[in-house]
Amino acid sequence: MNESLTELQQFFGAYFNQDWAEDYSSADEVIDAFLIDSPRDVIIIVKKEILELMNSYTNESDFQENLLHEQCCYYYYPCQWGTGSLWLNHIVKKFDKYLLEK
Repeated sequence: MNESLTELQQFFGAYFNQDWAEDYSSADEVIDAFLIDSPRDVIIIVKKEILELMNSYTNESDFQENLLHEQCCYYYYPCQWGTGSLWLNHIVKKFDKYLLEK
């Protein structure tokens, strides 16, 4: 029996898939595309799941493993962000700004 993917897994797997860099010029552009494509309730759920992921954060190595193997995220955040927490916090801020404007 297959388990359903979480909204967070769908966000990372669909938008930060193996080919994301061919479709978008930056990670921020990927996030913006998700925000434009998604209904408000899905954005809120993904934000909640990002916050849960941040709360479960223990170290960078485990976090990177989780992103790749559990969340299906192929964006290598260390090339731009010092920690996974900083990157996820950036995503949450972009979500919050978008939700306030809509």
